[in-house]
Amino acid sequence: GTGVIVGQEEMKLALQLNVIDPKIGGVMIMGDRGTGKSTTIRAIADLLPEIEVIKDDPFNSHKSDLDLMGNEVKTAIQNGQTLETEFIKIP
Repeated sequence: GTGVIVGQEEMKLALQLNVIDPKIGGVMIMGDRGTGKSTTIRAIADLLPEIEVIKDDPFNSHKSDLDLMGNEVKTAIQNGQTLETEFIKIP
């Protein structure tokens, strides 16, 4: 595959955009040791509010957005089941 090298500002922006719109699908961060990858991710994670997810769901499915649900939760919601939710720190 092709590699793309970006600086810390671009990394922070990519992470922030992914928080705003999770449908982006993630950010791949690569770099040498000591370039601030883990520190940046931890700092952003600490700033995030807790999110409401379906309780005991391994995919942390969203309570109402079908695009952000695992298949089991999606089927249950579409069948009219009420599922318990909980607030968690973003994993």
